[in-house]
Amino acid sequence: MSRSRPPQVAFSSGEISPLLHARNDYQRFQTGLRSCVGYLPLRQGGVTRAPGTIFRGYTRNNAPARLVPFEFAVNDALTLEFTDGYMRVWRYGALVQSEGAPFELEVPYDQAAIARLSWVQSADVIYLADGVLPVQKLSRFALDNWAIEPASFTTGPFRVQNLDEALTIQASAASGSITLTGTGGIFTADWVGSLIRLLPDGYDDIPLWTSNTEVAVGDLMRNAGNIYEVAAGTNTGAVSPVHEDGTELVDKNEGIKWTYVSDGTGIVRVTGYTDANSVTAEVLKVLPPPVVTAPTYRWSEGAWSPRRGYPAQLEIYDQSLVAGFTPEEPRTVWFSTLGDFADFEPSIEADGSFAYTISGSRSLNAGQWLMKARRGLYIGALGEVIRGFSNTTGQRIGPTTFDTQIEATDGTAPVKPIAPYTYPIFVTKEASRVMEIRYSLEDDGGRPLELSLPSQHLGFEGFLDMVWQSAPQRLAWLRRGNGELAAMIYDPDQDVLGWAPCPVAGGEVETMAVTTDATTGNDILTMVVKRDIDGQTVRMVEEQAVTWGVIAGDSPMHEAVHFFASAIFAPEEPTDSFSVPHLVGEDVYVWTDAGEYGPITVPAGGEISIDAPVSHAVVGLLDETHEVITLNVTIPAPDGDARGRKRRLHSQNGVMLHRTAAGRFQVIEKDFGQPERVGPAADLVPRSVAADLTQAVSGVASLDAASGHCDEVFLRFSPYGGAPMTILGWVADAEEVGA
Repeated sequence: MSRSRPPQVAFSSGEISPLLHARNDYQRFQTGLRSCVGYLPLRQGGVTRAPGTIFRGYTRNNAPARLVPFEFAVNDALTLEFTDGYMRVWRYGALVQSEGAPFELEVPYDQAAIARLSWVQSADVIYLADGVLPVQKLSRFALDNWAIEPASFTTGPFRVQNLDEALTIQASAASGSITLTGTGGIFTADWVGSLIRLLPDGYDDIPLWTSNTEVAVGDLMRNAGNIYEVAAGTNTGAVSPVHEDGTELVDKNEGIKWTYVSDGTGIVRVTGYTDANSVTAEVLKVLPPPVVTAPTYRWSEGAWSPRRGYPAQLEIYDQSLVAGFTPEEPRTVWFSTLGDFADFEPSIEADGSFAYTISGSRSLNAGQWLMKARRGLYIGALGEVIRGFSNTTGQRIGPTTFDTQIEATDGTAPVKPIAPYTYPIFVTKEASRVMEIRYSLEDDGGRPLELSLPSQHLGFEGFLDMVWQSAPQRLAWLRRGNGELAAMIYDPDQDVLGWAPCPVAGGEVETMAVTTDATTGNDILTMVVKRDIDGQTVRMVEEQAVTWGVIAGDSPMHEAVHFFASAIFAPEEPTDSFSVPHLVGEDVYVWTDAGEYGPITVPAGGEISIDAPVSHAVVGLLDETHEVITLNVTIPAPDGDARGRKRRLHSQNGVMLHRTAAGRFQVIEKDFGQPERVGPAADLVPRSVAADLTQAVSGVASLDAASGHCDEVFLRFSPYGGAPMTILGWVADAEEVGA
């Protein structure tokens, strides 16, 4: 028999996998917990109650929604709510109004398309893609003035040029509305809306420019790839034309003027279908004369069209708009010209537009997402993650420098990744694991690191969405398949990695977004939470409150929010009545500057009252599943490991608290093959009545947590109502008692 006082001074690993419960040699075990539900592990080592949420309103007609962040500056952050056919704008917890009603913009997306949305922001413009509709350009002109339209891509991109010389196209004119005449049955009705790029297949009647050559007005010549027409003069002189627009006097001595005609390429958009060999078109870029005077087989069909489909994913990288993954070309990415998001005309210039189709080592899995990160553009596919980069030091990614390398072979789910430390963090293809690709000097490339491994059981429900919150804490929020949240605390510099499931009082989180608060600079998590209230299914827009008690100079204790779908009241005069019509029929609790009250069932009409007037109140739902349970107490034995022998806790256990108002603890005993025995709950902080909850204490509390003899013993901590609670560590008063 031996008695000891083993300490645990950190819980930063949060809830660890049951497969690690025997690994007392492992760092995550030494800082881990058996259960960490509704509590957040802290980078500093402790564990604190996760914040609750504040009710802000409902989605339009309580319809399923998708939240999209829009952040122009620190003090100019919005959350866009997309529902079937409409968009609304939330600004710091309130809907933007227009003429006395919430501003609404009609959008071309139905509910299915909203679930597929990919977006990227550039200043006051967001580009949107769903893989079915043309890329849309959403522009903000004022808070209540937005417009959405198909993005204008009139210069490309294009598919690989036709090489079959039997399939030709000839234009009826070089500009305006024209007819295209084909051979070989090229066209079908679904060509309407498609771009076509036309190049001459020869220049039999347009010579190269030569000096001192007799010419006449209207003659054509070629120089530096461009076609020019003589506008004045009779001799070409000694100076060749090089301009790319308009008419210029090129050689004063000869009086020769040249008009720029074409760079040898022309672009049209098909406007109507006549038959398999005839369509009408609108000229978008003037056609070179040879495609009017003769047919050409050198034509390229547009890569994005009703016929070929549209991109599913977007990103901005190195001043180019990057689009990827159409139904026709599921592994192709297209880069716009540097600095011009609308220009996708193929080029060989270093700053030009280009397309790249990624080959597959084993299969041709479709792309799932695009993400810019420290070492390039990362491309997530169903079977691998690929890094696109420039193979020439000091040059941007371009038509001649783009290269790829496989960084991971786990495959990816269609979940937008994050890159908080400039390396991509993504969800794997089966949606149960979270990986980060870190640079490895030894490999001279990326090496995947499975961040979810220490808590892999939390991925059983699947991870469906992921966002990053950088302040006041650095953590990721993941939406799970059961509608709950999971928090991932991650700081690679401090070697901190912790996980915690966070239910939201019976609600199901359907979408979420993070934007910056204008007042505090903190990142605010906004969610749409589906709830059943008073027999009706509603979708509440809820903002997560700021984690209380772990920041220096924090707000008063009565402002802590640990309830869900909460309403906050700060009346000018103390009152004992509050209106919460959004929670009719629910049991609510009230956290005030005079203590706590509840549970109270909200009657029809939503009016509730408490026993005394207060100056501040938080009214909301309490999640009673939240808890912290320690791992089995590790007790040293004189002859080695004490596992397999009985043990017990004595009555002088110490727990280190920080700004804690109340909480409860229980002893849990477990014997092999037997149900657990849960002891009675006792107060973590001594108190008399609920109304005494007006002070938070810090220090070391002595807990009388004595147990009987058992194979394993745990300590369970649970919250009390809305009271703040932070545990920094505990010291067990434990004894190994033999068989």
